[in-house]
Amino acid sequence: MEKEEIIAKVKSLNFPKNSYVVFGSCPLAIAGLREAKDIDFLVSKELFVKLKASGWTELRKSFNDKPLVHDIFEAHDNWNFSEYSPTLEQLLASATIIDEIPFASLEEVRKWKVASGRPKDLIGIELIDKSK
Repeated sequence: MEKEEIIAKVKSLNFPKNSYVVFGSCPLAIAGLREAKDIDFLVSKELFVKLKASGWTELRKSFNDKPLVHDIFEAHDNWNFSEYSPTLEQLLASATIIDEIPFASLEEVRKWKVASGRPKDLIGIELIDKSK
């Protein structure tokens, strides 16, 4: 997915303001650095409960990583699955706002990718560094 599709899909959810930030690969896609395959969110505890009640399904990826999933969306109520675990408030404070949607800043995405260190994260780090 590219920028316009990501924005349209996020807007279709009508999440309350300040209750989420788009994280994962989407900030890279918004910056035109790569495409995204899914849309990851860090959401408030309250929004997480509402999504679960509305039928989003829990996916157990690891001990600390149990997002709710629906279609191409993945909602997390914490980002505690690497050595770097920013809070929603922290990500919102430095978010890049595009068309009223908060996207995690590339600096925050880079910090998380450095802490995670997976092969795909190393590629993301390189893309971010080249964009500066």
